[in-house]
Amino acid sequence: MRRALVLAAVLIALSLGACNTVEFYEKGALSSPVMGFDLDPGRTAFHQKIHYATEGAAGGLGTSAGGGCGCY
Repeated sequence: MRRALVLAAVLIALSLGACNTVEFYEKGALSSPVMGFDLDPGRTAFHQKIHYATEGAAGGLGTSAGGGCGCY
């Protein structure tokens, strides 16, 4: 019982050590295009355009609202 309690305490301590905040002056480096998950931003924009046109939805990533025809 004591071993399980010590193990649980160690796991909790390790998981709390991962909490960190980002200061305002560090956010510029995190917004760099290198930090993105997209391999090809042009291809991602193209797929978003297709999705917005076929679904009749727009917005969320800085695009203007459209009517579903793809002409926004």
